[in-house]
Amino acid sequence: MIGGKVSDRAYAAVHTKRIVGVAAVILLILGGLLASFLYIGIMLALPVNLWADEWAVGERRALFLHMYFCITVLMAAVSSAKVLEPSKMKYTAIRLMRIAPTRFMRAVLIHRYTTFFLYQAVAMTVIGGGLGITAMQAWLLVGAVTLWRVVSEWLHLALFRRCGTILVKKTGIVSLVMLITLAVAYLPLLSLRAMPLFGAALLGWPVLLALLLAGVVAGYVLLKKTDFTAPVRAATKHDDPLLNIEQMIAESQQKSIRAKDSDLTQVSELPLSDMAGGGAPKQGYAYIQQVFVARHRSLIRAPLRKRLGAIGVIGVVLVCVALLFGEMLDLATIERYVPFILLAMFYLTMGDQLCKVFFYHCDMPMMRYSFYRKDASQHFRLRLGRLLRMNALIGTWLAVVLSVFVLMVSGGTGASLLSAIWVLTLALTVFFSVHHLILYYLLQPYTTELNTKNPFFILLNSLVSASFLVTMWLGPSPWLFTIIVAALSVAYLLSAVPLVSRYAERRFRLR
Repeated sequence: MIGGKVSDRAYAAVHTKRIVGVAAVILLILGGLLASFLYIGIMLALPVNLWADEWAVGERRALFLHMYFCITVLMAAVSSAKVLEPSKMKYTAIRLMRIAPTRFMRAVLIHRYTTFFLYQAVAMTVIGGGLGITAMQAWLLVGAVTLWRVVSEWLHLALFRRCGTILVKKTGIVSLVMLITLAVAYLPLLSLRAMPLFGAALLGWPVLLALLLAGVVAGYVLLKKTDFTAPVRAATKHDDPLLNIEQMIAESQQKSIRAKDSDLTQVSELPLSDMAGGGAPKQGYAYIQQVFVARHRSLIRAPLRKRLGAIGVIGVVLVCVALLFGEMLDLATIERYVPFILLAMFYLTMGDQLCKVFFYHCDMPMMRYSFYRKDASQHFRLRLGRLLRMNALIGTWLAVVLSVFVLMVSGGTGASLLSAIWVLTLALTVFFSVHHLILYYLLQPYTTELNTKNPFFILLNSLVSASFLVTMWLGPSPWLFTIIVAALSVAYLLSAVPLVSRYAERRFRLR
């Protein structure tokens, strides 16, 4: 609509384009600075200020440097490589515009690490000053880390030339390294003072000087002695799904909700009665849901089993922590981390997965009929009941796992904390069951390609994540937090059906 109203003369306004171009460059610079401030401020400084505020300044600085080393040095060395990572810009420049790969990559490396150094140095100077890091130390530290990233580029390139392996495309290895480094970075926040903060020790003067020297040598080799033709062409294959992230995500989402042939063959004919044996015959939307659940068991039960398995893994990790560091933990420390249950239930509950399955396999063709939209409150209640039962199983299993951990740490005491955990978990079961389903009915965010394009849906889910950060910052007592969540859950549940009855007929549509 807008493009058709712009005249050819306006398209030819070169002076205006230059002004807009300057504004775009300024915005890119401000965006890069903001990203560095958010990274150092939220991922590093904020956890230190929240959970290590009682530590001495020297200990907090050591913890901050340890986390910076684990994430920016160790994790980034494996997960980031500009030379070998696929990107649309690289594909367009090399394959379509025929720019010389070596010339292109030299420009990319100079731009990437110059801006990385400047943005992070400014952010480190401002934020690190509160931890006793001087401006000179901040610039030297970021300079050494930047040159280490240059060394990592050379190492990725050497691995490719020796073995033909593009490490950044090995998602399993990269994900494992990320999980390990993040765990090592954040574990000292649990007041485990016995854990060595090796990151701070390694970022001493000898290591910094070694990184600076190695980075200078690697930079000279990359910019003066390296031919990037073969590695760049290997990273820009036209059929690489990583070149089109949106398409890859859409295909992955569609694959995750694709029914198996075995579901349809095993249930060829369903009687108008309760399939569990006996019971009153089902009719209307209740029968539709019965048929739907029977014919899509793999899409409903498999994700549920995966979530229960993930909670079991969390339980094993917590038991290991209790056995190894139980003497260093107490109930007061555990109480500070109770809000993490909110974040865990947000990702573990089945609402988002089940709504996608309902949309793709049932609602997408039915939304075209007015009677189906008018009866939204009926199938909403049926689906809410099923979702509550599934999420209750997840919440109960999570509460059991957390109870075992608390009992091991407290030696059998802590009944008040255990009660708060159980009530909180079950309240969150109700809250997220209603939350995902009511947003689906009132906002209907999915398109036929399963893209989520409703900004209000994204905003409301973001507010849930933001509430976790606010809760961690405020640090309420477990029972106060539990009472607030329980009250919100009850209010959400009581208002759900009236809201769906009033608004779903107009909003529960195909987009």
